[in-house]
Amino acid sequence: MKEDFKAFTSRNAVIVVVAPHAAETVAEYWKKEELPMIGVPDADGKLAKLYGQEWKLLKLGRMPALFVIDRKGALAFAQYGKNMSDIPQNSEMLKVLDGLKGLQD
Repeated sequence: MKEDFKAFTSRNAVIVVVAPHAAETVAEYWKKEELPMIGVPDADGKLAKLYGQEWKLLKLGRMPALFVIDRKGALAFAQYGKNMSDIPQNSEMLKVLDGLKGLQD
């Protein structure tokens, strides 16, 4: 999402990444990679459990999950990955945001 960050923010989207690591690790990684989005540490997995994100040891840990929450706080889109590479393309997510725009104006 880093490469398309401006495309997301031009649609008034706020990107929040929940990372399965401690706060120090998240802060170091975000600084090193110069990530523009918000990074939230979730080392204990409380957020992952709250949103039903799966943990699969044989598939290297937490499976990807992606959510779009609209301006009213309603869940507009959810994707639960089956493996670590099961992540929607940015273009798909931008279409989801474009579809919401008309509903929230």
